[in-house]
Amino acid sequence: MELELPKRLYAEGLEPQVKKINNCCRIELMRILKEAMSAEFDDVKTDPVFKHIIAIAENKLKFSEKLVHSFLCKQLIVSKMHEKWFVFARTPLRFSLQEYHAVTGLKISRESSSEVVKWKRDGGFWSDLLRKGGKITLQSIKKVHLKEVHNWTRVDRMRLIYLCVIMGVVMGRDEKVNIPPMYIKLVMDLDKLQNFHWGLHSYDFLMSSIEKVRKKLGKKDSYIFEGFSYAFQIWIMEAILDFGEMCGRKVSDNFRGPRKDEMEDERVNFFLDRLKNKFDWSNTEWPVLEPEETVIDDADNHDRGSESDNSMDDTDVVADDGTTSVKVAGKGKIIFFDEGAETRKKKLLCNRMG
Repeated sequence: MELELPKRLYAEGLEPQVKKINNCCRIELMRILKEAMSAEFDDVKTDPVFKHIIAIAENKLKFSEKLVHSFLCKQLIVSKMHEKWFVFARTPLRFSLQEYHAVTGLKISRESSSEVVKWKRDGGFWSDLLRKGGKITLQSIKKVHLKEVHNWTRVDRMRLIYLCVIMGVVMGRDEKVNIPPMYIKLVMDLDKLQNFHWGLHSYDFLMSSIEKVRKKLGKKDSYIFEGFSYAFQIWIMEAILDFGEMCGRKVSDNFRGPRKDEMEDERVNFFLDRLKNKFDWSNTEWPVLEPEETVIDDADNHDRGSESDNSMDDTDVVADDGTTSVKVAGKGKIIFFDEGAETRKKKLLCNRMG
């Protein structure tokens, strides 16, 4: 039986356009925190767990809606649960926990006791909030609590900075969503905070966000994008600028992520083998997913305000259903083959980043 290629989400040049992406990853929050609590911010900045994250913020990287949206439309539909594949210049590119870890440096190994978080009452702001079962959001922190932090203890101010880095950047949550009590308990114990698998936790949430966006593409002229979007954008920029060599370097067999439940897909193995052998994909004709094959999840239509009640389910990942075909001849099958289209798009994306 001939090996099938996975289908791309849209034909080149037929991607849906959007007016706006509501990016929930708020790097500008770091500047606000530094202005309000400069001494404590400098202390948090030296923490090896999040120093790469704060460095990204201080480099003043701008979010490129066009670049990110363009790549979200270039997805290949595979059966893998814990990684995404995209096609650029007709070449398949993988975004997995390995690439995410390379960009962020965040911990991906799960400790056996990482979910058991104990905290001690110290009479401070966060201790009282947990004791009373209170709610707090990034929005209320910016509008209310930053004006009061001068009355807090130094350690509580540091906890606030950690929470903003986690909730506002690493997890990239909507600023109106309640901060999960688990995150607050973690910042109450610095050792637990530093040993927590923030890389795995935030990566899984970003994957679920990409999947939600995929199901909404072409239906509205704007959408919400949660998760560490800047990590995804940095990977895109590296994939374009370091095109070719990156494909081989970042699919090394030396990396082992904690993904024991991953779905097998022989097409992905085929990709990896050809990427390692520097295969020339320039003449590859990728089949295209037809509109009637797109699965719509009614759960995606829920109001985002309800997300605060499910904020602890960040690691849920929706698997792709992959049905593909190498030979797209036949009734109802259309091939969009534009010689040089991907090359022109590559130059265009690079110009947009400049």
